[in-house]
Amino acid sequence: MESPPAGRGIEIATAIALGIVSLVTALGVLQASVWNGDAARFGSDAADARDQSISVAVVSQLKARADLGAMYEGERIARLQDEALAAGDQIRVFELETALTSALGTVYVDGARALFDAWRADGFPADGNPAASADFLVQGQGDADALALTSQRLGQLGKDLTARAAIFGQASLVHALALFLFGVAGINRLRTARYVTLAMGASVFLFGLFLMSTAY
Repeated sequence: MESPPAGRGIEIATAIALGIVSLVTALGVLQASVWNGDAARFGSDAADARDQSISVAVVSQLKARADLGAMYEGERIARLQDEALAAGDQIRVFELETALTSALGTVYVDGARALFDAWRADGFPADGNPAASADFLVQGQGDADALALTSQRLGQLGKDLTARAAIFGQASLVHALALFLFGVAGINRLRTARYVTLAMGASVFLFGLFLMSTAY
């Protein structure tokens, strides 16, 4: 047995420890709940961005095919125009210029006419179609790629927050064990048993804090 003053001191220490552990446990559960909520929101936003990226990518591919076809159609018209110009048929040249402008007007990417004129000046090399160039494709696929990257980033953020919340959940279980040990120490009347139980509770509590620190 222990003396009344010593027992009173241990009871006070146990009560303080119980209060601290309870507060830390409650804050940990609250933080885990916040992270889970944020993770769910990020997951939803990631799914939306992924769906949009797929839709935009499909539209971009259709536009790229249309642009490629328009460029080849422009090449055909330009060659006919060169033949008409060589033959001195100015009326035919003007008619074909209107047709060329109309064909290139369907191209979705800005600056298509300038790119076409450069291709034409080079003699229409087989591998020089501007609509098949990397820069041209980047312009068309930029939005889809940006949405895909946004989806990946949001998804990763959601996974990170879920992992942090899981760690805090584990820490809450550890702190629950610490609360149990402190509670046992509070009702135990044997000095040695009290000290041992308090030490165990403190060790478990510190381990829980260490576990929480790994989430950051």
